Amino acid sequence: MNESSLRELGMDLLEDRQFERALAVFAEAVRRLPADHRSRMLAARCLSELGERERAVTAYHACAEGLLRRDYLLSAMAACKLGLELAPQERRLRDTLVRLHARAARNVAGRASVPPPLPPETLYDGKVDTDLMGLSGEELSDRAIEVLAAPDPGGTANPNDRPPLPLFADLERDAFIDLVSRMGYRSIRPEEVVSTEGAATDRLHVIVAGKAEVTRKSEGEERTLGFLGGGSIFGELSLLTGAPTTATVTAVSDIEVFEIRREHLNAVAKSFPSMPQVLATFAQKRMERNLMATSPLFQPMSESERAALLQRFTFRALQPGEKVLVEGEHSPGLFLVLAGELVVQKEDPAGGTVRLGMLREGEVAGEISLLTGLRATATVVAGRKTATSFLERAAFHELVKTYPHIKKYLEQLSDRRLKQIGEALRPAEIIDADELLTESDGTGAA
Repeated sequence: MNESSLRELGMDLLEDRQFERALAVFAEAVRRLPADHRSRMLAARCLSELGERERAVTAYHACAEGLLRRDYLLSAMAACKLGLELAPQERRLRDTLVRLHARAARNVAGRASVPPPLPPETLYDGKVDTDLMGLSGEELSDRAIEVLAAPDPGGTANPNDRPPLPLFADLERDAFIDLVSRMGYRSIRPEEVVSTEGAATDRLHVIVAGKAEVTRKSEGEERTLGFLGGGSIFGELSLLTGAPTTATVTAVSDIEVFEIRREHLNAVAKSFPSMPQVLATFAQKRMERNLMATSPLFQPMSESERAALLQRFTFRALQPGEKVLVEGEHSPGLFLVLAGELVVQKEDPAGGTVRLGMLREGEVAGEISLLTGLRATATVVAGRKTATSFLERAAFHELVKTYPHIKKYLEQLSDRRLKQIGEALRPAEIIDADELLTESDGTGAA
């Protein structure tokens, strides 16, 4: 039986809650292949279920060290996280997290490159010659920990290749450790929905391992937008802005995810005030990348041109009800919606207010006033917490000189919107009278 078959057998035994037999199978898989850290982590879980908490923590620590050595940083975090759930003050696990953060943070601008300390020497060498699946009881536990706590001898990482660790590497070291100890860790089965389109959420997810499908409803059908793998983060924009999620995320295979709730972030922020800004900056960069990929404004441009153009904009967060354009006043500049929604409305000459539409991710506001030099033809107000990129009036005029295609696109958009405004304000009585006249002619002819 090969290592993958052993792991599958162990998973079946684990699901049946046969923890001792599952431990024997997982430990045997690691004995045969020390780099099988998935089996090592599952064996640690079996030790915990069997009441061997201290040995479980030791196995989780060895697993984390092996994964770190191979640069599987999120999986190493997961092993530390599970170990800290059993022993919150365990020094070995916290030291590993310090080294993990130092490794990831070397790519973060402004961070000093400080060599992390070497891991402590292990008491175990893993040299067990016995097939562990034939053992049970105390003998199994003794031999299993010798295998599970032994270091992974291979997989030296390239010191010049520093893998990214989205969001986490930007945190202060102690804030990072605090967040890891608080956040959740979940295993999700195939076809289970992780996030539902249109639902507000108070959490973001980070996929540690596995694969998920992203879908969105279009014309009554679910359409696949793409797939997410290890390292993918989703839900942060809804968490920050309160806007409903724009897609559904469903597990394709067994996946492992970190679950970071608003309450976890608030708790960390009490001790580390920089936490909210780190998350906001991370989300802003993600929103800008999404915008460059989806907005028609950027489509004819190369990736480097898109990035250079977006640097001209400044980030502006809007509160619900905040006005960005006021009818009858000049537009202060061009607004690009990153996340959330802007409501477009206009005073009706007959009285009241006419709602003209909604601007969502990738759409713009303020272009009519900027192009014509006239005052704004409608009021635009944030419908909920909304993130935008803003370009002031003078910078806008420089922009359209440099990029003629942007001016053409905005002129076409402006023409369409002016027509929509005219249609929206067309008196209903005139339309009804035309219809009645047509019917009357038809009747008279009869």
